[in-house]
Amino acid sequence: MKIQLHPHYKVFESADMKKAQELLRVFHKPEGLSIEDRTVPGINGAPDIEIRIFKPDHEPEEEPLPMIMDIHGGGFTSGDYDMDSNRIAYLAMNIPALVVALNYRLAPEHIFPAALDDCRAVWQWMYDHAEKMGGDRERMGLFGTSAGGNLCAGLAFYIRDHDGPKISFNAMNVPAIGFGPTLSAEQMRYGAPVLCGDNLSSAFVEYVGGFNGQIPSYYAIPNLAIDYSNLPPSLIIVAEYDPLRDEGLKYARSLMKDAVPVELYMMPRVGHGFDAVNDAPMTRWIRDGLVLSFQREFGML
Repeated sequence: MKIQLHPHYKVFESADMKKAQELLRVFHKPEGLSIEDRTVPGINGAPDIEIRIFKPDHEPEEEPLPMIMDIHGGGFTSGDYDMDSNRIAYLAMNIPALVVALNYRLAPEHIFPAALDDCRAVWQWMYDHAEKMGGDRERMGLFGTSAGGNLCAGLAFYIRDHDGPKISFNAMNVPAIGFGPTLSAEQMRYGAPVLCGDNLSSAFVEYVGGFNGQIPSYYAIPNLAIDYSNLPPSLIIVAEYDPLRDEGLKYARSLMKDAVPVELYMMPRVGHGFDAVNDAPMTRWIRDGLVLSFQREFGML
């Protein structure tokens, strides 16, 4: 079965993950945005973590900027913060906000909880160094794509259970949130761009280091959780032709069931990673929506 994509997304019709990641790394820094690379200490002796700080022009005497941590995708085994530069720059410039992206450790060399620990370390570092960066530690949000969306959800559960810097808003873009079957197999398993197939659980096997008859932690696979209460206000984006779609919908319903404020967007006629096509109507629409949602939760509207 051949998926009929919106014409703006034909560039991804035959793209594989490697090609998609190459396209994601094409970035032209806008005027008025500064970018700084540095490292943050890992947790419990783990290696230093590479971070990249995106900050729009901002006078020191002005109100501190809200802060967002960006977590890239790549199926837990690939990718880096270069893939997210266009997404980050749009949020940083239009909210405006200070955005910190990180390169977390990748599987299979580093299995769970290595990536989550790196996210925890950077999140705490942002809180501790907010004033020095010109950021507001009382207004901190998350944004993650695909595997990064999984890490956003896992971090939210971890902070709820163990305390930590408050998450004001958790935005998850086409998140890899669970490994259940899709409801529309013919629509999404065959011929979908970038990501398709009958069995996508192999990425989770690599991430957690194998199941071995054990039930993985819901910090690793969030849709295995039972209690979703007291999680932060959340935004979930799913794509019609994405095999991750139904697990994203399931996660949104679970949040709603436990009275967590939720925004849910089901983007029509597009596949996984659709917003990598920067100059396309659907991408502009959802990025503008993200800006408004972050502004609302940061008390800027």
